[in-house]
Amino acid sequence: WRDIYDAFCNAKHFIYVAGWSIDTDQYLLRGEELAAALNNEKYSPKIGELLKAKSEEGVVVNLMQWDDFSSNVMFPGMMGTHDEKTRTFFKNTKVNSRFMGTCGDETNTMFQGQSKKMAFTHHQKFIIMDSPRPDGEGRELFAFVGGIDLTSGRWDNCKHPLFRSLQNEHKNDTYTKCFKVSTENGPRQP
Repeated sequence: WRDIYDAFCNAKHFIYVAGWSIDTDQYLLRGEELAAALNNEKYSPKIGELLKAKSEEGVVVNLMQWDDFSSNVMFPGMMGTHDEKTRTFFKNTKVNSRFMGTCGDETNTMFQGQSKKMAFTHHQKFIIMDSPRPDGEGRELFAFVGGIDLTSGRWDNCKHPLFRSLQNEHKNDTYTKCFKVSTENGPRQP
């Protein structure tokens, strides 16, 4: 996620994020990189703080996250997508955040419509921003596409470990609603 952190920091005009789950408390960096950024960098490596800071600089930050119909302020929802926490965090900020549910259409029975709200999610996952061109001449689009959820249990690096990092970089950072996992023994979701 180092590349995502650097790309967010370098954006000057816009950042667009669409995802199933976005957790404002997750750090984009871990280990020595996290320590260095907390001590020396202009921007926080915490997702929510970084996006808020960029929006305060005048960067247009648009965020679209799935709205888990089963969640509310008191209950995190069946899927644990952090949608209510994210909604609250960005309320009254310059970050444009939208939460989208899936509800079917007029051909659905009432039961079908309600079940779609509970179980059907959008799986578009992308991050797009402006970035300096490699030749230094102007700016260009830069994107991360596919499989990116900026949330708990998803942080990764270029080595993609499943077990080796459970006691350090990925300590207490596993997530799945499909399988029983142990934070000590894994496996973690790559």
